[in-house]
Amino acid sequence: MLQRFIHRFFRPRHYWRSVSFDEIAELYTSRLIMVFAVNIVNLFAAVYLYKLGYSIQFIAWFYAAWYAFKVPFAVIAAKYAAYFGPKHGILLANILRIPSLIAFALVAVLPSQQAIVAIVLFGFFQQMAATLYDLCYTIDFSKVKHSEHAGKEIGTMQIMEKTAKIISPVVGGTIASLYSPQATIIVACVLFILAAFPLFRSVEPTRTRTTLRLSGFPWRLALPTLIAETVVGFDFVVSGTVWLLFTTTVIFSGMGEGIYATLGSLASLGVLISLVASWTFGQIVDRHKGGILLTAGTIANSMIHLFRPFTASPSAVMGVNIANEIATSAYAMPFTRAVFDVADDSGFRITYLMYIEMMLNFGAALGSTLFALFVSGLGDRHGMECMFVVAAVYELIMLFVWRSAR
Repeated sequence: MLQRFIHRFFRPRHYWRSVSFDEIAELYTSRLIMVFAVNIVNLFAAVYLYKLGYSIQFIAWFYAAWYAFKVPFAVIAAKYAAYFGPKHGILLANILRIPSLIAFALVAVLPSQQAIVAIVLFGFFQQMAATLYDLCYTIDFSKVKHSEHAGKEIGTMQIMEKTAKIISPVVGGTIASLYSPQATIIVACVLFILAAFPLFRSVEPTRTRTTLRLSGFPWRLALPTLIAETVVGFDFVVSGTVWLLFTTTVIFSGMGEGIYATLGSLASLGVLISLVASWTFGQIVDRHKGGILLTAGTIANSMIHLFRPFTASPSAVMGVNIANEIATSAYAMPFTRAVFDVADDSGFRITYLMYIEMMLNFGAALGSTLFALFVSGLGDRHGMECMFVVAAVYELIMLFVWRSAR
């Protein structure tokens, strides 16, 4: 039913497609369900560990190890996608999410030593699932998107993702507050299985039974976007994990279990306001104005990071969330279009997107490691405030790399 609605609503707006709309509609549907399921749990994972008594320093090192392990695993994920196809990779990724969530649910009920083992198992399966899914989804979308109207289709996919991000924090936070965080895990497990079904109504978009090609890779063409991808990973850690822990420990420090619903509602409001921007930004990208959009979004996001340490009220948190969502969409959409253009032109689609995934996680691992070091040396609050300043500077790398690539 959901796929029929998406097909009926978006097909007239994709009239320029010379191939069937079914493939992109399937991907829209699957992505909507997947993002919903992931955000039900992942948005609150760091806060959940903190509420269980784990220190911010421990959480930071956990995420540093998590992202570092994802870097080499991207090679295995790429080989799997090349041989079996990205859709089969997405299915396997969704299955791998389930043992990771079961392990995460056991953290609260096991003794301390066994709980550490459960956290490690959660991280192990979750990083495999996330790496495999992200890479295979990117391969699939880069292959089935329309070359001349990729910006509009990226905008539509952003709308799918933001719709899921509006609903999932409220649903996940409400379930966690009224029942328990473990209850959200049960809901997510069911959704992970359902998310893969829409994709298998059509064949794999790439040739299967192939091997990963490395020889002759066009490094000169790919290097600017690969360096810029580290900025995306770094920003993901700061705007996600660090910001959530900052608001939890500094602004909402007196809240009990109601923190999940509060954080979920504030996150949803931020995404809701920025929803309209995704469609507009997609059209701007297709009009070859992506450079202006990326520059504005990058500078705005850098300034937002500088403002984060001075946030002191729920209304200010909401304002930061709204501004961050709009600014992130502004730079992410033209950059994503540039990544897909390189994937199309390079002749090494899977290899290039593997390197993109590796650099994304390298940036996230770097951000998490700095986070752990700052917290260890400066204390929790000052360490997080220092991370916001560093992120504001690191964000500007995107501008220099973008200009060198033009």
